[in-house]
Amino acid sequence: MSKKSQSPLPAIGKKSVEKEMSFLEALTLLLGGKKIRRSEWNDKEEYCLLQDSFLRIHRDEKFHNWIVSEGDMLALDWEIL
Repeated sequence: MSKKSQSPLPAIGKKSVEKEMSFLEALTLLLGGKKIRRSEWNDKEEYCLLQDSFLRIHRDEKFHNWIVSEGDMLALDWEIL
């Protein structure tokens, strides 16, 4: 019996992602001083950071306290800026 080789091409209809990043991984980077964002967010100027020991989100040219949603916690599309 021979093994079938797997195609290097992504399945049609699936989003091509270099590496999925979980919220836990992104949060670890955030605690290390990095800025993070979700690729799903339309506003490319929207990002999160740790500022004065608070999670903050930059939105509409201002910083706001960030209340992390369940969707954000379960997402796998986090990016580093």
